Amino acid sequence: MGRQTGRHVTHLILAIALTQYLTGLAALLSSHALAQAKQAPRLSLQACEIPGIEGGARCGVHHVLENRRARAGRTIPLFVAVLPALDAPAAPDPLFVIAGGPGQASTSLAGFASRAFSGVRRHRDIVLVDLAGTGRSAALQCQMYPTARDLVGDFYPISQVRACRDSLAQRTDLRRYTTSTLVDDLDEVRAALGYDVINIYGTSYGSRAALAYVRQHRKHVRSIVLKAVAPPTMRGVMHYARDMERSLQYLFRACDANATCAAAFPKLEAELREVLRRADRGALHGLIPNPAGGQPVDLPLSRGAVASTLFSLLQNSNSVARLPLLVHTTYLGDTRPLVEAIVGYRRALEAGISFGMHLSVMCSEEAPRMDPARAAIAARGTALGDYRVAQLAAACREWVKGDVPPDHAMPVRSDVPALLISGTLDPNTNERWGTEFFKALPAKQ
Repeated sequence: MGRQTGRHVTHLILAIALTQYLTGLAALLSSHALAQAKQAPRLSLQACEIPGIEGGARCGVHHVLENRRARAGRTIPLFVAVLPALDAPAAPDPLFVIAGGPGQASTSLAGFASRAFSGVRRHRDIVLVDLAGTGRSAALQCQMYPTARDLVGDFYPISQVRACRDSLAQRTDLRRYTTSTLVDDLDEVRAALGYDVINIYGTSYGSRAALAYVRQHRKHVRSIVLKAVAPPTMRGVMHYARDMERSLQYLFRACDANATCAAAFPKLEAELREVLRRADRGALHGLIPNPAGGQPVDLPLSRGAVASTLFSLLQNSNSVARLPLLVHTTYLGDTRPLVEAIVGYRRALEAGISFGMHLSVMCSEEAPRMDPARAAIAARGTALGDYRVAQLAAACREWVKGDVPPDHAMPVRSDVPALLISGTLDPNTNERWGTEFFKALPAKQ
């Protein structure tokens, strides 16, 4: 399965071919000499401990205004971690890392960044800033799945969405959490650290934020590296069902072409469709751990919970290799591994995503561009259906919307040197989205 999956990686090479990827990245970041020297920093950094980081890290807090228009009032503390270059003197243009989600903290990628960009770090600082509302930057954290039923039910349980909104609105303006504002925050941090020009690595939503930064602060960008490219023209969840179906078909063909996989799972697609039909009928049950303690609860596994978990497994080259066995085991009647996958996915979301920030971005920028009726028609016959569209639409009817620039969904026509990394098996940011952004670049790129 691993070799078959690898054949479908496009553009350059995904993280599973890390050595080749880093070689390309290092070549990009050393391609031009910089004229600008580092300016005097205004943000004081202190030594701090980040597990697994060679050479230590330096951390600090930079405060930004919640209401930029008012130019006064409440401030938000942005947590900043810098992994200093290991060789002196450091190049003046660091690598800023922007995480995905939206709602993931960039500092959660510290270990990954230290390993994946070890060659880059020899000569450049690596900077991780938890965007406002994530991580240690006044995280808008909410518990979304507090009960066993929530763990296997709606992706955005409406009662929890309302509770999240009401609790957060007491202390913060949920309208300020939009990408354009968040990248203005990031530019403030750049200036406070004394950097004039930076390189940016963004993954998934982070790639969209990186492009927004380029649109708003072009003169401070030397290069961008976009992995799992999500250009602003992409109407994310509207495409999930068909893109997931495309990924599943690649998986089925990869299994058929692998003698071991084909022998073990000769009817993989048929078994998956049957598992989903059972979920539709309420005939797929599992023992769900009770977050409140006590005995596990026997509950039906909703089709949406099953399909969206499979969607998440397709996003990772390690977990996708386990998907055929998971489907087959469930088909044979043992739902324990599937329950473990569903519960693990949702608990990971609660731990890794600040749902308040996530919903503010999604409801301000994504939901207004959705067409639920059209999505329902387009998703007919797919594994995921219109589940994620319908779920987001329902959640956003309860949420607060912020203002976005009129061009926020327009292509970014940039002359910034760009390295794009996309994978064909990816169910939501596959290579066609990288290609769409690539077409907007000048021919000289």
